[in-house]
Amino acid sequence: MLISNCFTLKTARLRRKSNQQSLGDVIKDFLRESGWEHKLDETKVITEWDKLLGASLAKYTEEVFISNKKLHIRLNSSTLRQELSYQRTELVKKLNEAVNKEVITDIILK
Repeated sequence: MLISNCFTLKTARLRRKSNQQSLGDVIKDFLRESGWEHKLDETKVITEWDKLLGASLAKYTEEVFISNKKLHIRLNSSTLRQELSYQRTELVKKLNEAVNKEVITDIILK
């Protein structure tokens, strides 16, 4: 009887431990289940755009948004737009690497 009670107590403790999650895991689960994880990833990519260009070039950016996995950038410099168009593939790769996910597949420069 004593052995049985000890076994039951031990399994009850194990079950409780397995139900515990870190706060970070709970937040990640909530974001994933609510659909906000994707929006958060998109926001990270947009933030990374300014970092990637640097302050001196980011000032030429007028509008940035993501639609259908495409990063849309409106620039007020045709020279910069042309230069960035040559680097489009590399920019997509760097932005996705910055967030450790494939969030965008292309960049549309306007």
